Amino acid sequence: MVCEQMTTRIENRVSIAPRLVNPILLLILSMLTMSISIRADGGNVLWQRTSGAITVTAFTTQSPLRPGPADISFFVETTEPSRTVLDARVFVTFENETGATLRAEATHAQARNKLLYCSLIDLPKPGHWKMSLLVAHAGDRAEFVSDLAVSEPQSPIRAQWKFMAFPPVIMFLFVINQWLRRNRRA
Repeated sequence: MVCEQMTTRIENRVSIAPRLVNPILLLILSMLTMSISIRADGGNVLWQRTSGAITVTAFTTQSPLRPGPADISFFVETTEPSRTVLDARVFVTFENETGATLRAEATHAQARNKLLYCSLIDLPKPGHWKMSLLVAHAGDRAEFVSDLAVSEPQSPIRAQWKFMAFPPVIMFLFVINQWLRRNRRA
């Protein structure tokens, strides 16, 4: 009698183990996908500065910046009272160490979030760049200057590793699922 009870308990524990494997694998997969960085609509904050009655927050979609197309957005607001400015003119200039200059106007038309002024700049090469921002609103003018570091280009494999790893992970999970089903039937 005691032997039968112990055998029944052991069988119950063994039958519970396969049922726990799927939720544990799902939990591990969920934790791995949560490690991907989550960004606001404007991206990563570069800086926030105030000059006179205007405060500007600068965002980039990638960090660090790399050569090629760069999406740089600006959130413009007044300091007293704190209100979003939607009718300003925003001009941005980039200059690198060799004297190469890029100029653009940041507008709402280029931004997904219409509270931001967006400028799409094609940065030709890595190095240190000086970014000058001129904001004109209701007779006020504010100028902001900051240094940007543009890193070396990233290899395509390193930049896209998450996308390339996804199919093998799914295949691995499928194999484990089939193995567990086969063991459950036996």
